[in-house]
Amino acid sequence: MESRHLGPITLDGGPGGGAMNGSVPFEGKDVQARIEIDFPDRFDESVLNDVDMVLDNLAFLDEMARTTIAEGVRRDSSPAAGVFRTWEQGRVGGASEDDFVDGLSVARVLILPDGGTANRDRVVMSYVADDAPALESIRVKFVEPTGPELTRSYR
Repeated sequence: MESRHLGPITLDGGPGGGAMNGSVPFEGKDVQARIEIDFPDRFDESVLNDVDMVLDNLAFLDEMARTTIAEGVRRDSSPAAGVFRTWEQGRVGGASEDDFVDGLSVARVLILPDGGTANRDRVVMSYVADDAPALESIRVKFVEPTGPELTRSYR
């Protein structure tokens, strides 16, 4: 099988499933893309189409993720708020929440087409601040059926 975006699909035999790494162009950069599937024997043309549909719609997902991040920056308990505060401390003359969200770029897209046995995530997008790469990334997971939500990330 071959993805329109990732080329030939070759899943490794990871523990309890399969995975594949690749990259896709988005906003002028190559973004890491990874497929993880708990049941690789079920990876067929239908699942491949689901993966390609995610990659076809990265701009739409990015817009929803940025909206989720912008809302999270304003909530002290949100994982995005702490990253924003650290980023803001490094700015001379201050910067707005909008500046922060606009300055983020997609670093990684994780696609979980089958969601696994206990995993409701279908897509996880990781964002980094271009002007502060040492900061934690911000992750937005798209959870079925509730939609995007922020999740903790690690360096």
